[in-house]
Amino acid sequence: MTVQEMLNRLFQLGLSQTEVAERCGTTQATISRAASGTMVGYSTGKAIECLLSAREEAASKAEIQAA
Repeated sequence: MTVQEMLNRLFQLGLSQTEVAERCGTTQATISRAASGTMVGYSTGKAIECLLSAREEAASKAEIQAA
């Protein structure tokens, strides 16, 4: 999954560019550029990947509890 795809998924989960940036230790402008397909540094990419993993795990747990 590309950084752009991961960001799109985070946005689908309800996070804004600003929220993603704050949680990943970067700027909203960097997230905006990344969402448009611009390359980001390794540490930013990993932070986005970790945030997505945590958010999807939380969403999955919420689905299980709701069932």
